[in-house]
Amino acid sequence: MLRFVLMATATLLVCATDARAQSHLLDIDNRVGKFELFYAQATAKPTKANLRFALWQKMDGLAAVPPGAAGDAMAHRLLDDAWDRYPALVPRLPEMTSRAVQTANDVFEGDNELLGTRGERIHSRLILYVGQFDNNAYTIPSMDGKPPTVLMPVENVNLKLALAHELTHSIHLQLADVHNSFGAPVGETIFLEGLAMRTAQRQVPGLSDAAYTEMPGEQGWFSNCAAKSAIVTKKIAGDLDKSGADVASKYTFGSGNTGMSREAYCAAWFILGKLLSTGHTLPELARIPEDKMVATIRAAIENN
Repeated sequence: MLRFVLMATATLLVCATDARAQSHLLDIDNRVGKFELFYAQATAKPTKANLRFALWQKMDGLAAVPPGAAGDAMAHRLLDDAWDRYPALVPRLPEMTSRAVQTANDVFEGDNELLGTRGERIHSRLILYVGQFDNNAYTIPSMDGKPPTVLMPVENVNLKLALAHELTHSIHLQLADVHNSFGAPVGETIFLEGLAMRTAQRQVPGLSDAAYTEMPGEQGWFSNCAAKSAIVTKKIAGDLDKSGADVASKYTFGSGNTGMSREAYCAAWFILGKLLSTGHTLPELARIPEDKMVATIRAAIENN
C-alpha cells in the first residue's frame, strides 16, 4: 500500500552479497529500539491514553494510516487497542527483527528477479518498526534524497507476503519513475496495487487468491470482491483520473461505491490478472511510465 509520511532517518546499511545483486541495494533502518524505549518509559510511569499517545508521537511512533488529523485519530485508536498485547510481544522483538532482516533481503532479490532488473541500479529502503497488530504496511516514493521506502511492522503475521508486496512497490516506483503517492489518480493506484499483488503471488506461490488480496481479519473480503468485481470495476472506471486524499481514502480505507472496503484492490487484482493473462509480463508492466498507467487500466476495462 502506498502512503506519504515524513520521517527522520538513522540507516543501517545491509547489502546483498550475491554476485547477481551487485546493482541491488536495500538499506534497512531498524526502528524497533525506538519502540522499546517508548514502551519502557510509558510503562515505568503509567499515564492516561492521551499522554501515552503524545509520548508515542514524540518518540517517532509509526502506524499505517493516512496523513493528517484523521490518520492521527486512527493511529491513536490502534495504539489503544494494541496496548494490552505488547507485554507478550516485547520479549520476542529481537528474534522477530532478525527474522525480518533476513526475509527482507531474500524477498528483495526475489522481487528484482521477477521484475527483470538484473544489471539495473535498484536502491530501496526498509524501515522496520513495531506496529499495532493491524498487519498493515506501506511504501512511500523517493523524497528528501531517500530512495523509495517500505515501512513494515516486525509483528506482521504475513511478513514474507507483505514484504513481497511492498518491496515490489519500492522497485516499481524506480522502474516507472513514479512520483505520486497517497492521493494519486485512482487508475494509477489500481495499476500499482495490482502489480504488487500479482508479483507477490509469483514470489510466494500456491496460496489462495484471498491470501494475496485480503488483510488479516478480512475473511470473506475476496469472495465479496469476486462476486462484485464486474460492478466494482464498472463504477470505479468513471473515477480513474480523479485524485486527492478524499478520493484515495474512498477506494482504500472507505466503503467505495458498493459498500465494500478497498475497492481499488478488488479492481486491481482482476484487471492486472487480465493484462497478464493476455500476454503482458511483469517486467513489461513494471516499466509502463507513470503517465500511461491510467490509460492502461482504462483500456483493460474497456476491452473486457
